[in-house]
Amino acid sequence: MFKTPALMLMAALPMAALADDITLSCQGQGWVAATQTHTVQRFHAGKPGHFQPEVVTFQTRRNFKGTGSVEIKAGAARMRVPDAMVPVLMSGGTEGWYPIEDLTMADAEITGVVRVGLLSQPKLRIDRMTGKLSLSGGAGDYAADCGAGDAGPQPKF
Repeated sequence: MFKTPALMLMAALPMAALADDITLSCQGQGWVAATQTHTVQRFHAGKPGHFQPEVVTFQTRRNFKGTGSVEIKAGAARMRVPDAMVPVLMSGGTEGWYPIEDLTMADAEITGVVRVGLLSQPKLRIDRMTGKLSLSGGAGDYAADCGAGDAGPQPKF
């Protein structure tokens, strides 16, 4: 039926794979891992009635609200994650954008892994029917509502 390999390949691909470029702007909220340090007064067992200051550090969660962007062009994808999710020792990004690897685009969802840093590679899922985005793993979670939009700040002039 098809005479050229290109036409056979196009017939075998789902329509989602041939879709237009996508740019999404996402507003949402999430949490990131954080540490807190407090000074407490501890009872000193060796001296009755004597308290001694001690510094205690523990892990906690910090909630945040933020904006993210997703851009998919010609099969390559990248994401601008909310600032709160960028590690202090960030790596892997270019001008605030981080690559999305293992990209899968289906009719109902888009999935992949955002390489924010060596130790932070959260999983991305975008429901194409509802516009809901979830980014989980690494050092936190983020959930957002997305719509077609700008990929980031544009100069006014």
